[in-house]
Amino acid sequence: MIRRPSRMNQSSNQDASLVGLANIRSISAYFKNQKSGIVWLLIPLVSSLLMSCATPPLDPGLTGPFHKIANYYLVNQKLPDEIRRIAILPLTASQNNQAATAGLEMLQPILYAELSKARLFEVVMVPANRLEQWTGKPSWTQDEQLPADSLIRVKEETGCDAILFNQLTVYRPYPPLAIGWRLLLVKTDGQVIWSLDEVFDAGEPTVANSARRHALGTDRKNAEFTYQTGTGSGALFSSRVPGWEWLNSPRFFAGYTVSAAVKTLTAK
Repeated sequence: MIRRPSRMNQSSNQDASLVGLANIRSISAYFKNQKSGIVWLLIPLVSSLLMSCATPPLDPGLTGPFHKIANYYLVNQKLPDEIRRIAILPLTASQNNQAATAGLEMLQPILYAELSKARLFEVVMVPANRLEQWTGKPSWTQDEQLPADSLIRVKEETGCDAILFNQLTVYRPYPPLAIGWRLLLVKTDGQVIWSLDEVFDAGEPTVANSARRHALGTDRKNAEFTYQTGTGSGALFSSRVPGWEWLNSPRFFAGYTVSAAVKTLTAK
């Protein structure tokens, strides 16, 4: 004879099972909450550790401080709209400055290139032999008094609206590099439009940072160009030290200095 459990026993067994299941669920939920709490506590710690290990110090070419040119003059703080073409006279240096004289041949085309690259006006280079034919001398400095009829002759021959006198005052072609410029832009009637007298010394941290910033911008433009034209990898940052050439090569550093000087023509 098989004895079946009474209904009372069945009910008590079911209640016990439900209580046990509820306890198991509550315990599971407790541990889950504890684990999630620990995970949330660990996330900031792990993130900070990863950032401290993976993030390199920012390049001073991005953070500064940067060099500011103060010794310049710009008429009405704006390049006149009528200046659409300028004539560049041959680059000069003082007779006693043998170092600067040695740099004239290399820096003259860099001056021309950076002025043209700015696209503020059309640039015409006046050869020394032509200038001698027109004025009687192959070169003129801003300290010399160029006769009014010579200014008019240069205007007639080149179609320029203004004439740029330029002088290399400092030239140190070894690190820390240093280049000094004296620039004078005058209208053909003798009115001064722009003048600048500045020495860029790479031994000064602000100058070095500005040269690095210029290098980073130039590298980025070159990388974008090579990517768009398919002539290179187009990587924005290479494995070499950013700005190394601009602080060790007189040619590259000169490009930065002229670019910085020309930017004062658009200063607000």
